Amino acid sequence: MDTIFYNGKINTFDQAGTVCSAVRASNGIISALGSDDELRSFVSPRTETVDLKGAVVFPGFMEAHNHLSIYGYLNDGLDLTPGKVKKIDDILALVKSRTETLPAGNWIKGSCYAEYFLEENRHPTRWDLDKVSPNHPVVLYHTSFHACVLNTPALKLFNITPETPSPEGGIVEKDSHSGEPTGVLHDAAMSEVMDTLFLKALSQMSRQERIDLCAKSTEKFASLGYVFAADALVVPETLNMYQEAEQAGQLKIRIYTMNHAPTADGLVESKIKTGFGSGRLVIGPIKIFQDGGMSNRTASVSTPYLTPPHGKGLKIQSREKLIELVTRYHNLGYQIAIHGQGDDGIRDILDAYESVLGPNSNNPLRHRIEHSGCLYPDLIQRAGKMGILAAVQPVFFGLLGDGFIEAFGSNLANQLYPFKSMLEAGMTLGGSSDCPVAPLDSRLGLQGAVKRQTPSGAVLAEDQSLTMDQALQLYTKGSAYLSFDENRNGSIEIGKRADFTIMDADPRNVPIDEVPDIPFTMTVVDGEIVWAS
Repeated sequence: MDTIFYNGKINTFDQAGTVCSAVRASNGIISALGSDDELRSFVSPRTETVDLKGAVVFPGFMEAHNHLSIYGYLNDGLDLTPGKVKKIDDILALVKSRTETLPAGNWIKGSCYAEYFLEENRHPTRWDLDKVSPNHPVVLYHTSFHACVLNTPALKLFNITPETPSPEGGIVEKDSHSGEPTGVLHDAAMSEVMDTLFLKALSQMSRQERIDLCAKSTEKFASLGYVFAADALVVPETLNMYQEAEQAGQLKIRIYTMNHAPTADGLVESKIKTGFGSGRLVIGPIKIFQDGGMSNRTASVSTPYLTPPHGKGLKIQSREKLIELVTRYHNLGYQIAIHGQGDDGIRDILDAYESVLGPNSNNPLRHRIEHSGCLYPDLIQRAGKMGILAAVQPVFFGLLGDGFIEAFGSNLANQLYPFKSMLEAGMTLGGSSDCPVAPLDSRLGLQGAVKRQTPSGAVLAEDQSLTMDQALQLYTKGSAYLSFDENRNGSIEIGKRADFTIMDADPRNVPIDEVPDIPFTMTVVDGEIVWAS
């Protein structure tokens, strides 16, 4: 219960920017800081000492927006990222190979394809998938997780026919000649499929299997330096899974639940509010979706996309309905987090927040916008005056940036994710990956915040680049503030939690292209080493 970490370079991120070589953790709390010699006086027979061997220590990295439970669920699915598939035939080969290992009727799932990563520059369709999987239902999730494609057996299981209408806030794509569903579903239509399959999978697992899923997933987060993850789509079933894992002592990191509004009635009726929980599992905001995704071109925008389906995206609900929801949860005392990517969707979100906060506010409940892709200058000023927070994903540039240029054109693409202007307007930003939408690796996020470079080498709005010091603070102080944790996390100071991310080198002192290669050496939560290289 008493550990001294010594012989390191400990970046405290306190107001003075103190750097020291040793830190003491007592019962999970930082109890002393100083030189190796100064902390040697605290050593007793009950003290464990850890030689950092010159490694660099930061406040524990905090992931402000991700989908940890879905990440765990997809872990045994097909990997359809650009490094694995270049064309539709590559996808089909992976699907066919999986059919040979499973009895007919078993689901095959895959994730993280995008049509603009493929040579054909289109989605695979039911007819493509039927060629290699006529007897297994197949679902492939788009990298945005705002779209998916089903084969014919899967469409039949969900009773999707030519007569099936597109739901509010969703699209059921249909062939322009035959009227048959192509298998491609967007947003609300896709969400119904995802929710059904994910929750069915959880219900079929034993308690121990769910605990193991949590343990394996949180250990992966810890291996990439994270001490905290805000799961951005928690429903009662996943909350129960997290509780099971916590009771078993298998949550390696801290979990902050973002509770999906359509399933949050039980939480509301129980009068459990944002902030309730334990050290490892805390109830966070109510999560609402207002528009689609930028990477599948359904975010609600005022200027039409330059790529199919050439529209202005879609809204999950009307502006009036959003204001009604925000008013309800605000008056109940919940923090609110709203998915907003397109400028038209974000404008609705700001209207809703202004209806409860007024045009100028210190935002006491710390209401948030998740993503904030098209936060154009007029919207930035409104958000800043209301003190609105944002969870952002710098990793998107290196993965999805070329798709943004293709969909928006160069002018608008250079106005996306304006981190520097957001900070200058007074907004607090938390860094994240939106995993499994993008790679979980925080080092890629640090690089993206500074470099803003697309896979083809284009740089989007170089004047919006952050310094590496600012980028590090997105994943420490910024994310801590987004979850009301600034008095417990975000810096290394006496009285705060002993949560540390330990790296082999300081990202501020190496060339930017080498940042993703810096090894993590250790992750510490509550003074306990939860992962080590």
